Amino acid sequence: MRVILKLLPFLSVILLLAGSQCSRDKSIVSLAEGTILEKEDFAEDTVLILKYHKLGASYLFLDADKSMLYAKHVLRLSQKHDWKKGKILAYNLLSTYYLLDGSYDVLRELSNETMILSQQLGLPYYTAHAQRFMAESYSEFRQWDSARINYNQAIQVFARLGADSARALTMVNLGNCYREKKLNDQAKQHYKQAYEVFDKLNSDWGRAVVLQEEGYLNVRELNFTAAVKYFQRSLALSQKNKNRYGELNTLNDLSNAYYHRREYDKSVQTCLKALEHSKIYHSTQQTNWALTTLSRAYKAKNMPDSALFYNEQVNNNRRMVHDETVKRQYTMYQLMYDNQVMGSEIQQRIINQQRSIQRFLIGFSALIIAFAAFLWFNNKKLRRKNAAIQEALIKGQTIERKRVAAELHDHLGGTLASLNWYMYGIDKKLLSPEEQKIYDSVHQMVGSAYREVRSLSHNLMPAELEEHGLITALDRLISKLNENKNIQFEFNLTGLSDRLNNKIEFELYSIVLELTNNIIKHSGATAATIELTENARSISLRVRDNGSGMIEPGRQGTGLRNVKSRVESLHGKINIHNEASKGTSIEIEIPSKKSVYE
Repeated sequence: MRVILKLLPFLSVILLLAGSQCSRDKSIVSLAEGTILEKEDFAEDTVLILKYHKLGASYLFLDADKSMLYAKHVLRLSQKHDWKKGKILAYNLLSTYYLLDGSYDVLRELSNETMILSQQLGLPYYTAHAQRFMAESYSEFRQWDSARINYNQAIQVFARLGADSARALTMVNLGNCYREKKLNDQAKQHYKQAYEVFDKLNSDWGRAVVLQEEGYLNVRELNFTAAVKYFQRSLALSQKNKNRYGELNTLNDLSNAYYHRREYDKSVQTCLKALEHSKIYHSTQQTNWALTTLSRAYKAKNMPDSALFYNEQVNNNRRMVHDETVKRQYTMYQLMYDNQVMGSEIQQRIINQQRSIQRFLIGFSALIIAFAAFLWFNNKKLRRKNAAIQEALIKGQTIERKRVAAELHDHLGGTLASLNWYMYGIDKKLLSPEEQKIYDSVHQMVGSAYREVRSLSHNLMPAELEEHGLITALDRLISKLNENKNIQFEFNLTGLSDRLNNKIEFELYSIVLELTNNIIKHSGATAATIELTENARSISLRVRDNGSGMIEPGRQGTGLRNVKSRVESLHGKINIHNEASKGTSIEIEIPSKKSVYE
């Protein structure tokens, strides 16, 4: 069961990746520009993301398949690291492609995702593009008011950011919206404003876009001669810029204008060029437009065979989809019929098999439950044994500390006291000046050693800890530490009106002793605080200083490892916060008023 639970995230990722593949995906290993490779390192992958995004944008108006390939690799690598900025770049490329391809349902979903991510990251430029794409989708479904609001909001953002090209393009889109509402005067006004901006930017690409839309507006007004002139000017600019999509799109509009002017030969010739470009660009929408106009032109030329040929190509995909649907329906109906004509004997056999499987599953489940119960009881027994071992270890440590403290106090302390007393018996006046200096130094060192031994023996096992409890022992310890004057220690207590069990008190005292010794020896601090707090569920200990912090936080000495071991023995947790200029803060939390063996 635990193995299955561990595999669930991996299986989820596989299903997610499988579901995200578009039906038009191709298994492409490499392109002429270089093999597409996966990188495990985030820094290297971000470089790839930006590289693929640049390539995808460069192919956007040259080859739809290559542009989509790079856009999906941008999305795949961004999803790998959950890099939201990369996802936005991918969505922006994909949105542009689906707008050109006329897939407005997908465009709306991508726009929503882009808008959410860009607003989270505070990227108004991409939010405005998402609003522009959303408005295009609203326009397609004739939701004019929603489209106009989103267009205007995008224009305002682009104007504020100084993105003049994007602003002008959005103005063209808004003009198209007015054109579809048959508000041609307002459409022309927006086209004029956009053309002025593109003209100021010296953008042939932008001029071509405006001229093509003005040409289509003349088609709607049945002014086909003017429309042809606009399309021809737009086509010349697209050819100059090697904008394959712009050329393809304008060729389709131009062939349509020729058709309405009854110049069928020119319409066919232009359509064939558009068809050739559409196969290179890989646009289903543009291909269908070219095929449709070809079919109409040949029909008008009284060439039914050619008209039928191209019309069949337009409808071929629809028929294939329809045929697959009919086949699936037929298979379903056949299966239902077979189920109905099954004999009672077969039905009973199936029921018996199901019952056998159910019995097996019930027995297997019971076996699993029994095995789990066995493991649980066995684990509980092991925990009790471990608790007993830990209790014995703590008792042994306590006894050993008492013995060592007594040895230090009674033997080494007594020896130092005697040595100090004998030194008082030496007459300094009989010594030379140099010997007197040596005498004073030795006398001072002996006294200091005696005080250190007394302090050490007391700290190992202070009498206050056993007799009066943890709080009194800590108060006494802090008072002794403050006698040094080099570091000012402060002890703050919240709660803990009653004594804790001996193990917790002993461990907490040992932890505080170890951490304060670390502060004195290594921190270079001038102030330190020990905070002990009890609430309904836990006891918290926080020790912090204003020193230089740990030089190498990854390397922990024996003292800190001992502290972690003691915290683990209390079923607690420890967090260490270290900053070079602000010192170190160690936070420990253990269960409140509970024996660790429960």
